Amino acid sequence: MSKTHTETAKGAKVSAAANISSHLPSMAKERPNQAAIMFPVKKEYQSWTYDQLNKAVDAYAHVMKASGVSKGQKALVFLTCGPDLIATVFALFKMGVLPVMLDPGMGKDNVRRCIEHVQPDVFIGVRLAHLMRWLYRKSFASVKFNFTANEWFPGCIELAKEAPKYTEPFPVTPVSEHETAAILFTSGSTGKAKGVVYTHSIFQNQVKYLRELFNFKPGELDMPGYPLFALFDIALGMTSVIPRLDPSKPAACDPALLVETIEEYNVTTCQGSPAIWRKVYNYCKDESIKLDTLKRLITFGAPIPTDLLQGMFSIMAEGAEIYTPYGATESLPVAIIPGSYLVDHAAERTIEGAGTCVGKPIKGMDVKIIKITDEPITDFDESLVLPDGEVGEIVVHGPVVTQEYYREDEANALSKMNDGQGRKWHRMGDTGYFDKDHNLWFCGRKAHRVETEKGTLFPVMVEGMANNHPRVFRSALVGVGPKGKQIPVLVIEPKPGSFPEEDKQKELLSRQILARYDENELYSQIKDVLFYDSFPVDPRHNVKIHREELAVWAAEELGYDTEK
Repeated sequence: MSKTHTETAKGAKVSAAANISSHLPSMAKERPNQAAIMFPVKKEYQSWTYDQLNKAVDAYAHVMKASGVSKGQKALVFLTCGPDLIATVFALFKMGVLPVMLDPGMGKDNVRRCIEHVQPDVFIGVRLAHLMRWLYRKSFASVKFNFTANEWFPGCIELAKEAPKYTEPFPVTPVSEHETAAILFTSGSTGKAKGVVYTHSIFQNQVKYLRELFNFKPGELDMPGYPLFALFDIALGMTSVIPRLDPSKPAACDPALLVETIEEYNVTTCQGSPAIWRKVYNYCKDESIKLDTLKRLITFGAPIPTDLLQGMFSIMAEGAEIYTPYGATESLPVAIIPGSYLVDHAAERTIEGAGTCVGKPIKGMDVKIIKITDEPITDFDESLVLPDGEVGEIVVHGPVVTQEYYREDEANALSKMNDGQGRKWHRMGDTGYFDKDHNLWFCGRKAHRVETEKGTLFPVMVEGMANNHPRVFRSALVGVGPKGKQIPVLVIEPKPGSFPEEDKQKELLSRQILARYDENELYSQIKDVLFYDSFPVDPRHNVKIHREELAVWAAEELGYDTEK
């Protein structure tokens, strides 16, 4: 047996190298003086080098261990994005403690439900989060250890204050590759938020994919619009430039601040929701600004509209590329497509009702389309698989596919399938199909399909035909009534300044939009068009439309009895 491996009681090999935190000490040794993280403090940016970050991680781990925190415990983390968040999460990984991360933007009641469900042992949060703990003591009853990062709160240990007491390295805890590393909650944009169990091997494979897919090089500067991605920057040896925005409200960002940061520090890569880049593009267009150092843009949360793709290309560096990886918290990435391909080859098909092309499956990922059902499927087999061109549910297997939700038997039964070879397939909950070139097309969430007496309508396919209208910002197809007898209703969010105020204007715009469906027998049954000022969206990316909420509103507007 090698010196780096030992055998667990179950026979699984463990090693320090398998622990996702092992990337940090390696990078600190290789590039100690490079900035690991740059972060805003008031109006200026400050930085921590890899050496500083690594030493902070070691010290934080020592503080928590001395306080009684131990391997296998769950630690709920409620810190703002910055060096303390990065150092705390890496310290937890290093200890073999499981970070639990969820979106505070999902609302107080949902947050409390998630906390009560996961029952954390440790709570590390900002002062406001600890006030919530005081107010809702029952929800936090499982917590035994309370910490802040760098501020005082009664009954809490302040990590930064205690850290100077410890100067020795903290050893990376050996783990098996399939050992649980973290619990990351979904946004709850379709159904309740669920804790996704991440293993160390999934994180390791995500790092590998990111390096291969985007050709990331150590020393590059990345500006991540979502906190979790800053952790990957560190594993990749990049400098993570924390943007001046609230990650729970990306659509409310100040584009001038983001552009200023990109230009001042020569940022090469940006990541984030299309809601961010819509504002950045509009600002750059109005101010005649070109982001000459920006060579990669990675968007996530929802497909990026063609007009925004074209706009961003016009302000980025020559030869730059935009990527829209397809995936979900449960499996990311699954497929990828360059934005240039979307603009040149797929955009016209979207307008014709083909859905949204998300590209080819990533090497190592097995993707199939199976018959649609809302029932559990215990065993996967090839008889379920549909031929190319036929819309069904997207299912995936591969090295970044998570195996379970935390303590969610019903959700696991509905989402996971065994294939008889010891592998689990994940049902994405999305509908789609493969075209003749084996490109994967996304047609909408399975839960959002509209089942009428004449057949099933898939929202993204229908909406793509409406979204190209010059006065339409985005649209949402919803169904009113019971499945199988639903009435399709198209809800339109007009572009700013284009909302039709008078009935005649609404009638004219409705006719123009509906005319696009005249030649399609299934789509021509859409007769109702409604107009909505600003769609309700998810708290994480501010782009996923809350269609269930719109469906209830549409039923009320049109006077349909939803009880029938």
